[in-house]
Amino acid sequence: MKKMVPAVLLTMFLGTTLIAKAPSTQTVDSGSFGIYMNGKRVATETFKVEQRSDMSVARSDLKVQDSGVAQHSEMELSANGNLLHYSWDQMQPSKSGLTVEPNDEFLTEKVSAGAGPNEKAYNVPHLLPPSTAILDDNFFLHREILLWRYLASGCSSKSQAVTCTFSPQQFGILIPAQHASETVTLDFKDKEKISVKGQQVEVSVFILQTEDGDWFLDLNDQQKVVRMVAGGSNLEVVRD
Repeated sequence: MKKMVPAVLLTMFLGTTLIAKAPSTQTVDSGSFGIYMNGKRVATETFKVEQRSDMSVARSDLKVQDSGVAQHSEMELSANGNLLHYSWDQMQPSKSGLTVEPNDEFLTEKVSAGAGPNEKAYNVPHLLPPSTAILDDNFFLHREILLWRYLASGCSSKSQAVTCTFSPQQFGILIPAQHASETVTLDFKDKEKISVKGQQVEVSVFILQTEDGDWFLDLNDQQKVVRMVAGGSNLEVVRD
């Protein structure tokens, strides 16, 4: 598969050697995903990704319908896509949180539960390099960011145009909430026409293979994920 990719979505991973320096702050993507189970909306993830001169910042807020569950995540990536900082916080129904940061070429996860003088905190070391991608359970924006990294891995620049040729690529990921890591595979599947909110949209379909099963990621011509479907389940994530 060969195609042209808008440069703005690849600045996080291609770096200044391939793409001109971005403005001091530029919004790469923002909006919300509706999370559906068996066709019923069960949660909403609101997100924003900013490209700065020295790093990228991705923020997400998750609210679960009719349960009061509210979570927030924030991820900072260097110009080459390495992790600088990741944090996850749950505000409702109970308070807890964690952070992940590089420490001596590896990653250290600090976990806290509760609030006040009885708060418990402990560290979980991970023998993983800072290039490891964060793929937290509840934040689907992370799958889009991983897909952008995949796009960048098969791209080169010439005369300000970015040309991409794709083949299967493996990525090491960390799932902070599970304190677990694994290797996933991303690959291009095909171009299809799908219905999104009653409108026909042509998308490029990518397969994300994980230990828990396959995910199908539908990317539009602006290189933004418009739908994610968990294979073998009734879980669907759709851009609002």
